[in-house]
Amino acid sequence: MKSDTAIIDPLNIRLRRSPFWESAHNAGCNTYHVYNRMLIANTTKEDYQHLKSFVQLWDVGCERQVEIKGPDALRLVQASTPRDLQNMKNDQCFYIPTVDGDGNMTNDPVLIKIAENCYWVSVADADLILFYKGVAAALNLNVSIEEPEVSPLGIQGPKADELACRVWGEQVMDIKFYKHARVNVNGTPMLLARSGFGLQGGYELYYEGSSGAEMIWDQLMEAGRDLGVRAACPNQSERIEAGLLAYRVDVTTDMTPFEAGLGHLCEMNRDVGCLGWASLGKKQDPTRQIRPIEIFGDTLPRMRGYWDVTNTQGDKVGRISSSCRAWAYDCNAAIGLIDRAHWNPGTKLVVEAPHGPREAAIKPRFWGRQ
Repeated sequence: MKSDTAIIDPLNIRLRRSPFWESAHNAGCNTYHVYNRMLIANTTKEDYQHLKSFVQLWDVGCERQVEIKGPDALRLVQASTPRDLQNMKNDQCFYIPTVDGDGNMTNDPVLIKIAENCYWVSVADADLILFYKGVAAALNLNVSIEEPEVSPLGIQGPKADELACRVWGEQVMDIKFYKHARVNVNGTPMLLARSGFGLQGGYELYYEGSSGAEMIWDQLMEAGRDLGVRAACPNQSERIEAGLLAYRVDVTTDMTPFEAGLGHLCEMNRDVGCLGWASLGKKQDPTRQIRPIEIFGDTLPRMRGYWDVTNTQGDKVGRISSSCRAWAYDCNAAIGLIDRAHWNPGTKLVVEAPHGPREAAIKPRFWGRQ
């Protein structure tokens, strides 16, 4: 009988590992998938339940940074996104849709302003650095562009505040959502942001370099022992419940920010300098869009590709890109790209699941946001 589990060789030089990989692996993270040509752990139902009550350390070093620095840094970053960056402060993080000249999505990173004329773009699963290098060369911009040795470490869950306070003091409570500050990591100031790929709250430590990573990991684990701390990673079920989109899964290169439900992040009243702004101006009224969908019945198998969505007459009207068992809500939650005529809440649909069709319906909002 063939196994459903593929074996990944973590020592393959093509699969980079973060400086936290060894610690996370020894703490129980031992099955993986590939993201940005790096390893990121898989999660379980037990991780999902634990995340909602305790605190977890996430090795998310696969969230690679593109550092853009120099007199033309703002001009270059703004060329990639329709979100207005003009008034971004030095302590802010912005979730941004990035687009090409046709207005189609190239990524959905978190942009971090480190200082004047210096940004980190924390990219999802794509080589966005090549876009920036190409645009900078074409426009002859005065910038340096590189991938710094920076590996984020997530501290996530309802008890994340208490754990962070124990290690860095009450100052961390002054960090507002999507802002950052420098904290002392064993003698070196490093950036700590109140952010993360989940709804439970927490922080991301942008660890610079590789030496000493195991030390801060051990300190956090020891300080959180009585808080139930454990090693895990972004949770598939929790992120689908929350409607957090995955690039190359829910958001694809043939989609605009408006189709991805990110139109509120696009400045369309004036041209802020985005290369795709004129094209986006013609695409503000999408004929398909991301929607939350409940798929009725028992637990569904793990997805290996998109599932077609039809109306009750059998006409294809969209696709399911992500699905999970939402254990806290006792249902199958899904993210789908649905045609306009069928995306209103309550609309009945049929999902062509692997073991046969399933009845489904559009939800008014994602479960974690109710």
